[in-house]
Amino acid sequence: MTGPAPAPAVAITGVGVVSPLGDRLEEVVEALCAGRTAAFSPLPEAAGGAAAVPDFDAARYLTTRGLRLYGRPIRLALSAARLALTDAGLSPGPVPPEELGTVVACTFGHLETLLEYDRSVATQGPLRGNPALMPLALPSSPGALVALSFGAKAFSMALSGATAGLDALGLGARMLGAGRARATLVVGAFGLSPELSLAAARAGWLAPDGRPLAFDRRRSGVALGEGAVALVLEPLDQVQDRGGAPRALLAGAASAFAAGPPDRAGALASACRSALRQAGPGPAVGLACAGAAGSVELDRDEAEALRTALGEDAPRTPVAAPKACLGESFDAGGLFQCLPALGAFRSGRLPPIPGLAEPEVAGLGYLRAAGQARVDRALVTAAAPDGACSAAVLGRVPDAG
Repeated sequence: MTGPAPAPAVAITGVGVVSPLGDRLEEVVEALCAGRTAAFSPLPEAAGGAAAVPDFDAARYLTTRGLRLYGRPIRLALSAARLALTDAGLSPGPVPPEELGTVVACTFGHLETLLEYDRSVATQGPLRGNPALMPLALPSSPGALVALSFGAKAFSMALSGATAGLDALGLGARMLGAGRARATLVVGAFGLSPELSLAAARAGWLAPDGRPLAFDRRRSGVALGEGAVALVLEPLDQVQDRGGAPRALLAGAASAFAAGPPDRAGALASACRSALRQAGPGPAVGLACAGAAGSVELDRDEAEALRTALGEDAPRTPVAAPKACLGESFDAGGLFQCLPALGAFRSGRLPPIPGLAEPEVAGLGYLRAAGQARVDRALVTAAAPDGACSAAVLGRVPDAG
């Protein structure tokens, strides 16, 4: 009696990025490896800093009708999605709409439109509000608009939460394994807004001086950073059959939940171990791309979780923190963290953590300066104030150099 067939290997075949450091993977990775940070500017709404995508114009990437009605996060998401599909050779390509699915992480993607609609109703009356804004004000609208814009008909899902980017990767891979689609477009996006900046400041998340210091004892909070990342997932054998060039493998993904702050480090370590078990035997983790962004509590818990999950390899495993350069982008954060790994698989270049002088948690191989090493496997981690913890394992494609 035989068991079920193993799930097919999942490849990342397309990458799209729109960020304060550029709109090409190679450009962003080069900036990270050079230790360049986004231009964090003081917030007019509250003490803190944020980095916007400079001179962003979605019309440079899209010809979608009705763009002027879409909020900035949705325009960012659609732009990154177009770049990813083009990079994968699927715009247009060999995967029909009925076999393309989407998973979109965009918790606040509808907020700008919702506020605009509410203001118009409150100031002009319910009969004079713009009815075209109503469906765009729903929390599910970012996911629906991505699917509609690119004709994806296999499935359309929307996730929310600070770890939703990594969760979307895992869900996209599971949908492929279940045979629900031949390709999954995974998108995470975050756009700046005065309301979100003020809410983050009142919640005590922002560094008053606008300077994110990941893992450092001096850290006092995060800086916000907008942007979007999209990744295309396909079964590896399918990509090879069509002559595609996969960038990496998604070898494992897992999540856990912490009932309270004291449990967060343990929950994240558990998610890391589960993702590594899914990845199976293989090379040691050559790079850990942490979600540390300057949070007093989350950075400490993440460092402790990495030290536990990596075990005796912890001091020798290079640890990067790309949010120290890009800022906290919530839904897009986990996907932004994948970019240094994708770059390292090809070039071996490792990005430093700007401003890290004195780590609070010892015993990790923090990248205080740029490095160079062969990376065959990378661990990406994320933790949220609400207790959500997620991890993903990316791998070098065999025979990719």
